[in-house]
Amino acid sequence: MRIAVAFFGIPRNSSICFPSIEQNIYQRLPGNAQVRSYYHLYEPQSVNNPRSGENGFIGESNYLPFARMEGRLEAAGACLKCWDFDEIKKHGDVWRDDFKSVSNLIHQLNSLHAVTALVDGFEPDVVLFVRPDPLYHDTLPRFVLNACAADSRAVFIPHWQWWNGLNDRFAVCGRDVYGAYGRRAELMIPFCLQEQRGLHAERLLRFSLAESGALVRTLDVRASRVRLNGELVEESFSSKHSMGRRENRFMLPMARLRSQFDKLRYRQGGMLG
Repeated sequence: MRIAVAFFGIPRNSSICFPSIEQNIYQRLPGNAQVRSYYHLYEPQSVNNPRSGENGFIGESNYLPFARMEGRLEAAGACLKCWDFDEIKKHGDVWRDDFKSVSNLIHQLNSLHAVTALVDGFEPDVVLFVRPDPLYHDTLPRFVLNACAADSRAVFIPHWQWWNGLNDRFAVCGRDVYGAYGRRAELMIPFCLQEQRGLHAERLLRFSLAESGALVRTLDVRASRVRLNGELVEESFSSKHSMGRRENRFMLPMARLRSQFDKLRYRQGGMLG
């Protein structure tokens, strides 16, 4: 099995977050797998986000865990022109914060797009997309990796915070759908045009995976964001709290059923136990 671990975004508190990634993700990868790690991160910078209450500088020490991985750093800002921020703004400001959150989302999607291009050369069977700034509370179930290797259209999504779409915090994807997850920036404007609404993180992910024919499963792994000052964000991990649309209330049981089937199948004689 060829497994790629892809990091994207900004590493806010690596001294707090990365040990949880090592313990709950890396130590759960099978020893006989080929594993490569990749990153696309934004350069050390000041962060001023009124919505999250953050105001400070991301220091270089946060980038040390990625030093031996393949990847690159990018200065923030340039990607907005690349993805036609002005056109995207014409479709509305979902968060109503003068497009600050929309700008942040475009940066995140650009980072995903860039790291996915790096992953392509490895031709992986399974890709783990991992934000570097949450604290991961639970270990990655090994049957998830087996299921994605066996079914190339499988994608495991956290069952919480779907917000009328799908949780976009992290994911485990099979070979045929990791591109739909990682390159969904290409669908930002088509999404706005077809849905006749402003850019929305979770809805865009649902849109992109549906376009690719991905088969969504649920993932029972929780992760809490960590602010610049080390404060843990109080998260809701209830699937009921954020389902929203009726389609999601149908989709969630189906996704859970697929996950339960995979759990039984690959724990009882699956490829890697």
